[in-house]
Amino acid sequence: MGLNNLYTLDKWSGAGMHRERITLSLMVCLVVSLVGCGQDSGPALGKVSGTVTLGGQPLPDAMVSFYPTSGERSAHGMTDAAGHYTLMFTGLKEGAIVGPHSVKVETGVQVGEEEVTPAAKVVQLPAKYNKNTELTAEVEGGSNTFDFDLQ
Repeated sequence: MGLNNLYTLDKWSGAGMHRERITLSLMVCLVVSLVGCGQDSGPALGKVSGTVTLGGQPLPDAMVSFYPTSGERSAHGMTDAAGHYTLMFTGLKEGAIVGPHSVKVETGVQVGEEEVTPAAKVVQLPAKYNKNTELTAEVEGGSNTFDFDLQ
């Protein structure tokens, strides 16, 4: 073994190599943690959709919110012109946590940064559908349909 080989061994076993090993270890940990963040991670969810009507007519532009009684993360969806909604748990995941929920239906809720036009007529719903909700739902794994006919 010549002087060049001894210098190379010493260089790789010193403080520089220690920093490189730490950096490599941190990179491996980061990659492993990112792999674990796939679509299947997180709590058990059930897909939830349905229709909200008011007096038998579709209720558009209403926020439907499912709040788990366990206190975990809620799920929300807006009704379209036909009163149909689909809940989103996050921006990328559909559904709600499996289990019992308190359900709120609210109107006049601003979503995003779009300006609300003052000419838009907002239907006022009784507090029994939102602030003091009496609505409940039991979300199961798989697909769930919950229709709400408000009076």
